[in-house]
Amino acid sequence: MPRINACTIIIAALLYVLTAGVTLRDRLLIATLHRIERTAYFEPSARELFEGAMTGMIDVLSDEHGDYYSMYIPSSGQSDYQDELDNRYEGLGLALRIYGEGEEKEVFITYPRHNSPAHRAGLRSGSQIMQIDGTSLEDKSGEEILGLLRQNQKPGARLSVVPFGQTEPQEVLLHREKIQSDSVEGDYFDSDKRVFHLETLPKIGYIRITSFSTSTAKEFGDALDSMMQSGSESFVLDLRDNSGGDLRTCLQIARMLMKPSSETGNVIVTVRDRNGMKRFFQQRYTLIEGTQQCTLPMVVLIDGDTASSSEILAAALQDHRRATVVGVRSFGKGVIQSIVDLPFQSGMLQLTNEEYRRPSGGKIHRKLFYDTASDEWGVIPDKIVELSVAERSAVMEYRSLRSNVVTSERSAVLEQFRRRIVEESDSESEPTAFAGSAPYYDAQIEAAIQILLGTENVHD
Repeated sequence: MPRINACTIIIAALLYVLTAGVTLRDRLLIATLHRIERTAYFEPSARELFEGAMTGMIDVLSDEHGDYYSMYIPSSGQSDYQDELDNRYEGLGLALRIYGEGEEKEVFITYPRHNSPAHRAGLRSGSQIMQIDGTSLEDKSGEEILGLLRQNQKPGARLSVVPFGQTEPQEVLLHREKIQSDSVEGDYFDSDKRVFHLETLPKIGYIRITSFSTSTAKEFGDALDSMMQSGSESFVLDLRDNSGGDLRTCLQIARMLMKPSSETGNVIVTVRDRNGMKRFFQQRYTLIEGTQQCTLPMVVLIDGDTASSSEILAAALQDHRRATVVGVRSFGKGVIQSIVDLPFQSGMLQLTNEEYRRPSGGKIHRKLFYDTASDEWGVIPDKIVELSVAERSAVMEYRSLRSNVVTSERSAVLEQFRRRIVEESDSESEPTAFAGSAPYYDAQIEAAIQILLGTENVHD
């Protein structure tokens, strides 16, 4: 066969492969992109047009179909997106709390993250930040203050800080770096390690999962080992304010806590496509014999911000009768997003493509703005314990303080926190149960403790 004929056949074959499945609509879209690129008065780049088209298609899913979880991540945002998945961020390692307005505004360090630039520089909980890079914070909003700290174009920041218990400010220079945040916390932080049992009741363990990142399964396994070695006889798993994350990590943790049962089966979660059909291969969503690491009695805490993977875990533990669930109804995010790397460094696509169901077959997903309280969605606790908005805010900040402030500083920092809560309660229309005594009481943990001690009926 002449070489020219062979080349023609090969080129024709390649064109067929490249255009197979291309519809008239696809060709119209490409032609429109080319027309805009060539003739529009304002000259857009090919990348701008591509990213605009991708964003527009995703907007159709949210605006017309209520899918608020799919997204297009341009190549410029891939690094930040991956850091979020891995629970990493670039910064100084400071958690802040802002009080007051205008000249009365005060910015305090809630805590420095362990082994962060702020922690290594000697900054401690309760210290007050007066200036950032010479800029006073009096007339700055919370968002502007965070913006000053997060100026990533600068390698660092110079802070004027009044250390806790002192009156004179000190200058501290911090350099930004990648920080790996812990996604598993204990009841309190003692010296250089987290403690995974309740300080006042050491026989009851306490583990809080803040998110499901790629490092969470190992962190959780280590926490379980530490908790059981300390002599805990039961434990509280706190999934409040956990918006979810990596499904594979959730499955690993479920397998650490449960094993297949002839009574309740071995399903952790089932998956359905948009036609309601179950995924044919379910093996990777089931419990596995020999992986359970903990058999202690347990209570799971959830709230209205417990979502996605954390709902899968709570629902599985509830359906397998492995744990008692306490708190308030969860958020109701029961759809799964696949993550696709687009070719030619064009970004990433996070696309909702499946719905998950709990082991019992019940729905978790709530259609926002459509489903009502009487519809089936989310995880409903075995024992409902509600908190007011003020109580919930105080509880969550209190948990973060206990989990991250070292023992030697905690009493003074918590006392400062208690005084602030009382002052805010006196000035706000919504009273809080913490006023008068102390914000050292968590009604949902208290209910969990009573259940684990056997002094309260779950169905009271």
